[in-house]
Amino acid sequence: MKLNLGMFRNLGREQRYVQRNPLMRAFVSLFGPFGIHSRIRAGHVLWEIQQLTVPPDAQIMDAGCGRALVLFALAQTYPHLHLHGIEIDPDIVQANCKIAHIAGLERILAFSCADLAIADMGEAQYDMLISVDVLEHIVDDVAILLAFRAALKPGGVLVLHLPLRHQQQRRIFPAFKQHLIDDHVRDEYLPEELTEKLERAGFQILRMRYGFGWQGELAFELNNLFWNYAPFRAFFALLTYPLAWFLAYLDINAEIARGNSIICVAQA
Repeated sequence: MKLNLGMFRNLGREQRYVQRNPLMRAFVSLFGPFGIHSRIRAGHVLWEIQQLTVPPDAQIMDAGCGRALVLFALAQTYPHLHLHGIEIDPDIVQANCKIAHIAGLERILAFSCADLAIADMGEAQYDMLISVDVLEHIVDDVAILLAFRAALKPGGVLVLHLPLRHQQQRRIFPAFKQHLIDDHVRDEYLPEELTEKLERAGFQILRMRYGFGWQGELAFELNNLFWNYAPFRAFFALLTYPLAWFLAYLDINAEIARGNSIICVAQA
């Protein structure tokens, strides 16, 4: 089942409620967030969730939810779910709560501010746990995976999105070969390494595949041209946005033989 064009268009449009600049608010209302990268990640995770049988009243947590594109999409599509996002940044948590209030989603969607490394995620509480590009920021990632497994009900499902080890990522424009994320505590992940860590934490892998094929990578690079020179970055991102948007949609629905991210579904 593909993520249809309407769902992709709506991804992140709720962020308009917290845009102070009226021009940016209008842009996000029409097209969604300016940043393509987060929409590609969220789209791949939502695609995987669509393949699963989720109880209509399921308890779902997004661990390290950021701006919660996945949770807001689920809340607007499945009104009987119980959704919880944990995020370490208090300003982002405050913004997410404001959006949930304005959108009338407070009954099914809640957020809390916590550091996953020390957060109490409960025991056998969730039917599904989502984590998008979080583990590469945490020193003891196996401990977090163990906490995830404990927080899931027996048979519960973990959906992960993680970057491929940057030394193995395929870039299109030469400048992006030097594009690194400073707060990654390790050189990201390889599929076999992720498999070993998940199995050590007691998970059974149901599916593992790549995301960010050439379409997604090109969309990301077009959206971040002159990433190291801010005055030009916004101009060229706007200029290339229609093409980047379309490439992002293609990436989510493509069969990717080799890509720059790893998407994994595992069962507790």
